[in-house]
Amino acid sequence: MSEYTLKANLVIPEVIADLVETKLGDNITLLPLAEEDNTLVGQPGDTLKFPAFKYIGKAAVVNENGQIVTGKLEAGTVQATVHKYAKGISITDEARLSGHGDPMGEAAKQLARAIDQGVDDELFGVLNSVGVSRKHINTTISADNIADALVLFGEDLTGDKVLLTDAAGFAALRKDGDYIRASDLGQRMITDDVVGEIWGCQILISNKIKTDTTVNEKNHFIVKPGALRLVNKRGTQVEVQREADYMRDNVFASKHCAAYLYDASKVVALTEFTGLQVLTAASGIETVAGASGKTKIVIPNVMAAPAGYKWVYILDQSASDVGTFGTAVSGDTDWTSSATEISASTNTYAHIILVNSTDDKPVKTITVAVNAGA
Repeated sequence: MSEYTLKANLVIPEVIADLVETKLGDNITLLPLAEEDNTLVGQPGDTLKFPAFKYIGKAAVVNENGQIVTGKLEAGTVQATVHKYAKGISITDEARLSGHGDPMGEAAKQLARAIDQGVDDELFGVLNSVGVSRKHINTTISADNIADALVLFGEDLTGDKVLLTDAAGFAALRKDGDYIRASDLGQRMITDDVVGEIWGCQILISNKIKTDTTVNEKNHFIVKPGALRLVNKRGTQVEVQREADYMRDNVFASKHCAAYLYDASKVVALTEFTGLQVLTAASGIETVAGASGKTKIVIPNVMAAPAGYKWVYILDQSASDVGTFGTAVSGDTDWTSSATEISASTNTYAHIILVNSTDDKPVKTITVAVNAGA
């Protein structure tokens, strides 16, 4: 037995850092659909602004010889906060020197997996923020519903697409006659985790497809590559802390990055409403002053009502939100457009509610102060 301390007896940070870096990304479901950007590595600040395209809204009917009202293609900016994803693991001298298995390799694998899962959660959270204009409402996942949802891509229907669903959704889809097995896709698969295809959408199963109790929705997603951006602020850093009194090494790995939705037109959500969501000011819904005694309710294009739904409003003097899930709203008026002036009278609050077009049952609500013209 050698009496000298060799590299094999030490935890070398550079070596394990390379091991972690090599394995990073293997467990990020959405990485093939996201573009990575390293241009901000080393730049100061933890809240960054990024370019992002905004949906221009659906087309309107124009009568013969009528004027087409032009909109603008907004390559606006969105803010995203850089998050630090970190994990640590302890390796005793006995574990490293026992010769059983590969504890260093396993440590690198576990650290990379832990960071990947944190980043994947953030990417899924970004998808859940897509506006209601990109939602196709349904109560079940089926080939027919997917075919209908694809209409939201318009003329950009073709090209690579991934359907993110849960195990139950996949079980329903693979019984359909239009389902294509993964073994029949060959080189066309976007990732090795693809389990099949339906209507041109390669199917990926994820446990992250579940009811979101914050927004009271369950969303399955159809996503095109390039919809998401993952901006790396700093590459993976690995540090080793030696605790001689315990004869062990603590290995810490961290990654700083930010995720955001770059192009909403490349995302469609198949949505089931499970409760009433109370929207916030971040939705962009507001009132602006019109002519004397009048107000306008502004609903941005990204919040345009999906098929089968409409926005309605109630004006009164109560600051409390309006609406109960499953119970029809009464006393409401259909919202027409953001340019329509509404008589405010003595009312001080506007309750804006997204309801089912057939029965006026609400799914989203927000209450804002009325701004009326002087």
